[in-house]
Amino acid sequence: SGGTATLAAKTVVAKCSSAFGPTVVKAVMCNWLVCMAVFLATSANDLAGKMVGIWFPISMFVAIGFEHSVANMFLLPAGLLAGAPVSLWTVIARNMIPVTIGNAIAGALIVGAGFSFSMGKLGRNV
Repeated sequence: SGGTATLAAKTVVAKCSSAFGPTVVKAVMCNWLVCMAVFLATSANDLAGKMVGIWFPISMFVAIGFEHSVANMFLLPAGLLAGAPVSLWTVIARNMIPVTIGNAIAGALIVGAGFSFSMGKLGRNV
């Protein structure tokens, strides 16, 4: 109980109130930013560059309210345990499934194909 529990419960309700399509789009954009954070961190040579490379994309997806399946694996159960008026099935169907699909689309197709086009096999014949 308390302010943290109330915030966690409200977060679950908010994350499970969007439609399937917008949730997938928010997940695609989120995982694109996460993949950019990984790319920037691996491109940096020193610790400060790695920290800055990770900080901005991750802060951006959190501030905008994008959806990431791994982050939601902490937030959603915390809200359910805090007493959110949402069932486990609703959390899975209205958030975890569309978010996981969107994260996979971004990581496998958009970022993976983009990198392959710019630095690998897909871009060789262009």
